[in-house]
Amino acid sequence: MRTVSTIFLHDKKDVKVGWNPMETVELHDIEEKELRGLLAKMSEVWKSNSGFFDTGLRPVFHNFGELEDLLFGVHVFSHGNGAKIFIILTEYHREDRTATFNINARNITGWFAPSASKQSEVKFRRMLEKLTYEQLEAFAIETFYQEEEGIFICPNCNAQYMMKVLHVTRYGQIECQNCKRLFDPIELGAASHDS
Repeated sequence: MRTVSTIFLHDKKDVKVGWNPMETVELHDIEEKELRGLLAKMSEVWKSNSGFFDTGLRPVFHNFGELEDLLFGVHVFSHGNGAKIFIILTEYHREDRTATFNINARNITGWFAPSASKQSEVKFRRMLEKLTYEQLEAFAIETFYQEEEGIFICPNCNAQYMMKVLHVTRYGQIECQNCKRLFDPIELGAASHDS
């Protein structure tokens, strides 16, 4: 079972006026490709955890950097009509297979300086805490196939699709859009090496 740590950066007596500590979550036992897949699919994850009237997240900017065993990133999403932004700072320790998410939500409209949106940060944190191994694996597989430039040929019915449009189930299987048969990516990899 995946372990999740919620880190509270302050005690109420330590909070300074005007300072807003961000929500922080650690996901343990996560592969780098799962982290990258999750970040690529973050808008979809948000939408599946939101109500009907929620306008969703739109990616604005993301960038990764590396330093020895550390992968770090900055990911910015706009929410709604652009009146709120999420700034997600990620750190991934390859050796420990631990991802840390620092979540900062800001309202950027109004007469005054941007203000914090604590409720949105908490919602984002809870969304990350609920993720399962199966979901993360599916994100990794789907992201991999969407980045591929090749053509998928169904081993069952010979239908052909661009890799970018493959349907990947939430369990990480590929579904042929023609015959509806499910294939394991491992199965497909073995089949392609045999030919």
